[in-house]
Amino acid sequence: MAEVASAAGVGRSTLYRHFPTREALLEELARAALAEAGERMAEAHLESVSPLEALARVIRTLVSVGDRYIVLFEAQVPIDLAVGERVVGAPVRRVLERGQAGGVIRADVDTEWLLGLLGGLIVSGLRFAVERQAGIEETAATIQRVFVEGAGTR
Repeated sequence: MAEVASAAGVGRSTLYRHFPTREALLEELARAALAEAGERMAEAHLESVSPLEALARVIRTLVSVGDRYIVLFEAQVPIDLAVGERVVGAPVRRVLERGQAGGVIRADVDTEWLLGLLGGLIVSGLRFAVERQAGIEETAATIQRVFVEGAGTR
């Protein structure tokens, strides 16, 4: 909390007045992260582009938002599952289903599997990016390439 107060340019007592515990601060950060992710997903206009372009937008959006909130993944802060489903899960699922119906995303893998795998790849990619000090664009492009093309060379 002392580091957070220092980084924010406020005293610890000011920080504690707003967030009495570290957990309260992290919970508020989780709410802010979901709100920002929802806004950015809506701004991406996923339905107006092809499924693969929509998928690229989803990945860039979630990587750019997740880059600022990586501490939440590391601390395993619980999120509001209903809000997460509404603002992230449902829009991404629609993109995947549209891609499956259009034959550009494999239909032999259940959409829920694809959704979970994509989420895991994004979180792992964010962690790796922090270690390697990779930028948002490089991280998003790598995640997209691996998710869409796989790790094979054929």
